[in-house]
Amino acid sequence: MKNKKNVLIIASAVFIIVVLFAVTFFLNRHRQSVKRNNMKYEVYSVPEQQNIFLDGQIQYVKKTSFFEDAAKGTVDKVNVEDKQHVKKGQTLFTYKNEQAIEQYETLSQQLNGIEADPQALQQAGSQKSSLQQQLNDVKDKRYTEVSAPFDGIVSISQDGENDANKVILTLIDPKLQVVANASEKDVLKLKTNQKIKISVYGTNREFSGTIKSIDAEPLQAQISQAGNTGGTSSNLTQSSGANISYYPVYIDIGNQREVYAGFHVQGTTVDENELPKIPSSSVFNSGGDKFVWLVRNKKLMKVPVEIEKYNSTYMQVKSGLNFEDKIIKNPSQGMKEGDSVGTASSGS
Repeated sequence: MKNKKNVLIIASAVFIIVVLFAVTFFLNRHRQSVKRNNMKYEVYSVPEQQNIFLDGQIQYVKKTSFFEDAAKGTVDKVNVEDKQHVKKGQTLFTYKNEQAIEQYETLSQQLNGIEADPQALQQAGSQKSSLQQQLNDVKDKRYTEVSAPFDGIVSISQDGENDANKVILTLIDPKLQVVANASEKDVLKLKTNQKIKISVYGTNREFSGTIKSIDAEPLQAQISQAGNTGGTSSNLTQSSGANISYYPVYIDIGNQREVYAGFHVQGTTVDENELPKIPSSSVFNSGGDKFVWLVRNKKLMKVPVEIEKYNSTYMQVKSGLNFEDKIIKNPSQGMKEGDSVGTASSGS
C-alpha cells in the first residue's frame, strides 16, 4: 500500500509539473505575441502622383478673321449679317476689281473689232486666240466670292473701319476648347486622349477635359521659370530663373455652359507613366522573390512586388503596390502575416 501511495504522489507531482510547464509556455508565447503585435513599426506612405499644372484660356475651336485684300479689289457686297449662322461654302462677301473689269471690257472690244472685220479676222487668227485667253484669265478676277470655310457664326464689327488691315468680318465656330501651355519639363509627360481636370479661376468651377493634341513647335516667346514647390507648373507669370520653352496643348471640354471665350483656367493632371517609389530598405527577399509588408486594416500582408532601381535610396514599383499604400519601411525577421500594427510611427 505504501508503494502505491508513493507512486500516486510521484504521479501527481509529475502532473503538476507538466501543467505548470504548459501554462508557463503558453504565457510566454502569449506575451511574445502581444509584444510583437504592439511593436511600433515605422510605416512608409507611398507618395501620391505628382501633379502637372497647365495654365490656359478658354478659346473657340475655330475662329477666322477675313482682312481686306486690295489685290482682289474692294468689298462690293457683304452677303451676311452680324450673328448670322452660316454653313460651310456659303458666300460671305464679294470683291469687285475695277481694274480687272476695265481690262476685260478693253479686251472684249478688241476681240469684237477683229470678229466684225472678216478680212482682219483671217489675218489675225493668232491675235484672236491670244485675246480670248486673256479674257478667260481676267474674267474671274472681276468679282471674287469669299465663302465660309466651316459652319459658324458671323461677327461683324464697325471698329477699325479706317485701319489699313481692316477686318471685314470674323467667322466663329462657337464650340469651346482650352488652349494651355506645357513647359519643356512637362510636355513629354502628356499624351493625346489623356484626362485632365479644368479649374476656372473666375468662378472656381471645375470640369473634366481630354487632351486633343500637343504642338511639337514651342511658342515664340520664351518664358522664365521661377522656383516651384509641391509639383511642376507652367505658370506664365514666372519672371526669374532660366529660360525654358512652352508648347501649346489643345484640350477638348465637354462643358460648354457658364464659360466664355477668354476665361482663364488651370489644368491639372499627372504623368500616367509615373511609378510608385518606395525605400530600398522596405524590400526583402523570400525564396528568390521580392516582397514588402503592406499595412491594410492595421494588419500585415506579405505582398510580392516587381521593382527596378530609381536611385541609391529608392526603388520604383512596376507592379504590386499603388500610390498612397502604406508599407513597413524597415521590416524585421520576426514579422508574420496578420500581425497587428497598432501604434505605428509614420515614415517618409
